[in-house]
Amino acid sequence: MKTNVSLLKITPIAAMISSLLFCGVAVAQTTEVDKNESEVQQVVVEHNPLEAQIIGFVDDTMPDYVTVTEGSHIELTKKRSIYGDQSLKWDWKSGDELHIDHTFYYYTPEESFRAYGRGSSTVFSVWVYNEKASDGELKFEFGSSSSNFTMKLNFTGWRTVGLAFHRDMLGSPSSEMRGVTVTAQNSDEGGELYIDRMMVSLDDIRYQWSDDMVTTKITKPEIDYELPEVLPEPTIEELVALDRIKSELIDFHVANMGSGKRVINDIRKQYDRYNLRKEDGVIRGAHLLTKNQITIYRPEHLNDTDKVYVDEYERLRTYAELMERIARLWKVTEDAEIKQEMHDKYMLMTEHLLDQGFQKGASLVATHHWGYPTRGWYASILLMEEPMREAGLMEPVHESLMWFSREFRDRGFAMKVGPKSSDMDYYNTLLLAQMIMLLLEDDVKERVALYHKFSDFISGNLAQTPVGYADGFRPDGTAWRHRGNYPGYSFAALRFASFSAYLLRESPFELSQEAREYLKLAMMSARVYSNPNPGVGTNGRRPFFGISIERVASGFEWLAKAGVHGEGIDRELAQAYLRITEKTAEEGKRIFGVPVAPEDHPQGAYTFNYAAMGVYRYQDKMVTMKGWNRYVWSSEIYQRANRFGRYQSHGSVQIHKWGNEKDYGYFEEGWDWNRMPGATTIHLPWELLNSPREHTTMLHNESRYNGATDLKGKYGAFGFVLENPTRWPEFIDPSFTAKKSVFSFDNRLVMVGSNISNGRTAYNTDTTLFQYGLTDKTQSMYVNGEKIEAFPYSTMLSEGDWVIDGMGNGYYIVKGGDIHVQRQRQESLDNQRMQPTEGDFASAWIDHGKAPSKAKYEYIVVLDATPESMAKLAQEMSQTPSQPYRVIRQDGNAHIVHDNESGVTGYTAFGFVRTNDKWVRAISTSAVVMAQEKDNILALSVANPDLNMESDTRSRVAPVAVTLIGSWELREPMENVTIRRKGPTTVVTVNCIDGIPVQIDLNKI
Repeated sequence: MKTNVSLLKITPIAAMISSLLFCGVAVAQTTEVDKNESEVQQVVVEHNPLEAQIIGFVDDTMPDYVTVTEGSHIELTKKRSIYGDQSLKWDWKSGDELHIDHTFYYYTPEESFRAYGRGSSTVFSVWVYNEKASDGELKFEFGSSSSNFTMKLNFTGWRTVGLAFHRDMLGSPSSEMRGVTVTAQNSDEGGELYIDRMMVSLDDIRYQWSDDMVTTKITKPEIDYELPEVLPEPTIEELVALDRIKSELIDFHVANMGSGKRVINDIRKQYDRYNLRKEDGVIRGAHLLTKNQITIYRPEHLNDTDKVYVDEYERLRTYAELMERIARLWKVTEDAEIKQEMHDKYMLMTEHLLDQGFQKGASLVATHHWGYPTRGWYASILLMEEPMREAGLMEPVHESLMWFSREFRDRGFAMKVGPKSSDMDYYNTLLLAQMIMLLLEDDVKERVALYHKFSDFISGNLAQTPVGYADGFRPDGTAWRHRGNYPGYSFAALRFASFSAYLLRESPFELSQEAREYLKLAMMSARVYSNPNPGVGTNGRRPFFGISIERVASGFEWLAKAGVHGEGIDRELAQAYLRITEKTAEEGKRIFGVPVAPEDHPQGAYTFNYAAMGVYRYQDKMVTMKGWNRYVWSSEIYQRANRFGRYQSHGSVQIHKWGNEKDYGYFEEGWDWNRMPGATTIHLPWELLNSPREHTTMLHNESRYNGATDLKGKYGAFGFVLENPTRWPEFIDPSFTAKKSVFSFDNRLVMVGSNISNGRTAYNTDTTLFQYGLTDKTQSMYVNGEKIEAFPYSTMLSEGDWVIDGMGNGYYIVKGGDIHVQRQRQESLDNQRMQPTEGDFASAWIDHGKAPSKAKYEYIVVLDATPESMAKLAQEMSQTPSQPYRVIRQDGNAHIVHDNESGVTGYTAFGFVRTNDKWVRAISTSAVVMAQEKDNILALSVANPDLNMESDTRSRVAPVAVTLIGSWELREPMENVTIRRKGPTTVVTVNCIDGIPVQIDLNKI
C-alpha cells in the first residue's frame, strides 16, 4: 500500500462542503505571516479517503512488514493469485499468527458520506484460498483499535469477505489502525492458505453481506420454494408440456447461431484473453468480478501502481456471455473436433468460476445486480446439461446459481407475489434464468410442482398493481421502475414476460387471462408512447440511448400467439407487431396463420398520469408532454449518467416523427441540455446545470399536480406546475416557478404559459420551441415564408411571426417576447463522462429575460405545416373572428382554451378555480378537464393527476367536483359520478383514481 498526497475530486456539491477536506488525517495548518498580510490557511490532504488502501504481494521479496510467529512458515508463490501473479502462502497450525505491520486509515460513516457522496462504510476485505475445508478459523484483529472479526475456513477455492468496521465487526475502530494480526484457531490439523489483496476502502453502506464464512449485519436469506413433502405424480400432459417448454427454450437460445470458421475463430480469440490453464490440478486464469464488485476499489481513485493490477481483472458478464456462445456452438455444430474443443473450453471455464469463489455459501463481499452479468451463465447450463451432469458439475453450479439468486428472493425468485416481486430487473435478467433452473431440478415431481408454482406466481405478479412506488404495471398502462414509467427497464421486461406467456401457452401451466390482459395493456401503451423511440423525457438516465419499441417487437408476436382473451391469435397485438416491424399483411398471414394486416399509427390523445405525461399522436407524429411531481421523478441522474438531464420533464413537449430519433436530430453530440423542446428553463452554464450530487439524483417535489386528460381519446390537455426543491439553492433555484399547459386539437397544439418567475439575475430564462440536430431529414426551415438554407443562421422574431422546423412543424408566436431562431454549430458535453461534443443544430426559443416576474407566453404549433398553411394561420390570427381558438384564461389559477373548430374547451385548473365560460362555473381542486357540446349532449372528461398514494398504499379516490352552468343529467348511470343540481347550476362530482380520465356524457334538461 502506498500513502500519497492527493487532492479530492470536487463535485459541485462537494465544493460547498469544506469539511470534506478534513476527513481522516487531513491537517489544516495556519502559517505565521507579516502583520500587513492576511492570514493564509493551507490544507494538506495526506490520504484521499476514496483511494483504496491495498496490500498485495507482488514484490520479488517478502515485505518486511509481514511476519509470522515462530514455527509458522510463509512464502511468496506464483501457484495462485488474485492481485498480480503471486500471493502469500501460509502453512499454519492452530495458534499461529500472521502480522501485517502497516497502518490503515478508518473513516466514520459521516466522513465516508462526505467523501463518497452517499451512505458508505469503511470496509476491510481480503482474498483467501483454501485447498482443504476445515473447522478452523482466522481471527483478524486491527492494531491500536479493538476491531476484530472471525472468518471460518469451511470452504475450498478462493473466497473474499468484506466487513464494515463500524457495523459488522466486534469492538471499535480508530482513525489510524496500526496493522492487522491474523490468528489461526480452532483446528487440530492446520493447513495451507493463500492470502492476497488485503484492502481497506469505502463501499456503499447497503452491501457487505453475510455468508458461510462471516456474519455481518446484512443477511440475504437463501431461497426456499416451500414445496410440500409429498408431491403428486406428474401427468402425461404435464410432462409433455415441460418437454416442449425445454425444447423451445433451447431453440430460443441457439437461434441464429452460426458454426463457421469466423464464429469459431472469434470464440477462440475471446477465450484466449482469459489465459485459462490447468496444471497439476491448479487452475490459473484471469480474476473475475462483476461490474458492481469492482466499485469497492473505486478505480478512478486508485494510485498508478494499484491501477495496473486492478485493470487486469475481467468482468464476469463478458465471461458468462462467452460461455453461452461456446455452449451454443457446442449445441449446433456437427464437427466432432469442434464439439470436443468447445466442451473442454466450457468445462474449464466452469471450473475456473467455481475456483474463483462463485460457489454456494460465498457472498464475495456482495454480488448485487446479479442478473445482468450472469444470465449467459444460466442459459449455458441449459445447453450443456448433458456434459455438465456427466462431469459432475451440474450440482455445484446449480447450487451456486440458486445461492446467488437470493438477492432476488423477494424480487421474484422465491415465487411469492409481494410488494417487491414485480421487479423489472427480475423480468429482464432472471425470468428465463428461473425457468431454466426449474427445468434442471433433478426430481421430476419437483419440476412439475415448481412449474405450477411458477405459473401461479407469474400470473399473480403480472396481474397485480403493487403498492406505493414499487416496480410493476399500473392501470393506465405504464410500467414502473425507480418510481416512474421507465422504458429503459420495462421494454426488456415486457419482452421476456411475453415470452414466458408464449412458452406456457395452452398447457397446464398457462398464465391467467387477467395476467395476459394486464401485460397486453402495458405493451399496447408502450407502442403509444414510442415512435419507435420514446420521448427523451421518459428515458431516465439514458437520453439518446437508442431505446426503441422495436426491441419489444418479438414480445408482441409471442403474446399475440399465446392469446389473451381465450384461444387463438390476439389480432390487436399481431397488428401492432406488423406495424412496429414494418411488415406486410402477406407476411402477417404467414407469421400468424390468419389474415392480419398492420395497424395504422395510433391517433389522438392518451393520458399516462403515472408518468406525469400526456401523449398526442397525429399522422406519423408523436408529441410527448412530460412533467414531474411528488410521485414521478423529473429525471434520473447517476454518477456517470445524464449529468445534465435536469430539464427533461420541465413541461417538455417533444415532437417526434416515426423513425429513428437520430435521423430526426435527437442525438447527444452538440445537444444543448438547457433546451429541452417545450420546456421552460434557466439557461445555465454546465457547472451549474450539472447535478448537485455526485451520486443518484431523482428530483421530486410536493406537487400533486402535473398530468393530462383526454376527451374520448381524440383531444388532449396537459398541465404542468414547476415547483423546485429547496435543498440545493446554489444550483437549483427554489424561486423558479412556471405554469404551463398544452391543448391538443386535431393538427394544432395550443401552448400557454404563465407565472414564469425566478431570482436568477445572471442567466436568461427561456421557453424552447424546438431543438434538433441537422440531418438529411431535418435541413428544411422556413421563417415567415422564406426558406432558410444559410448556415450559420440567426434571426430574431417577434409576436405574429412564424417558423417551420425541419420536421414540418409550424410555430406561430402570439405572445411572449423576443424569439430567437438559429442554425449553428453547438458545443456541449456528453452526459456520462462530461467530455466535449459538438454538432450542427437548429433551435428556437422565447427569451423571457433575466429574473422574470410572472412572464407569459402563447404560441400555436401546427403539425404537418406548410408555408401556405402557416401564412393562412397568420392571417386568421390577425383577425379575432377568424382565429381558430381563443384563450379564455391564462393566470396562476387556471389556463382555459376554447378551440373554435372542434368546439372543445380545455381547462388546466391548478387548484380551486371559479370561472364563467360557456360550460363551467367552477372546478373544486387541481384537475385537467375537457368539455365539448353537440346536439344538447355535453361530453366531459375529468382527470385528477393526483395519484393520492403513499409508499405503502395504492392510488385512492381523489374527487373532483365540476360545477356546470345549466341543468344536466347523466345519459347513463355511472358508479364513480354523482349529479347534484344547485339552482341554475349542476355539480358533477367525479371520483377519480389512478389519474385515469373519467369520460362522462350528459343530457341538457
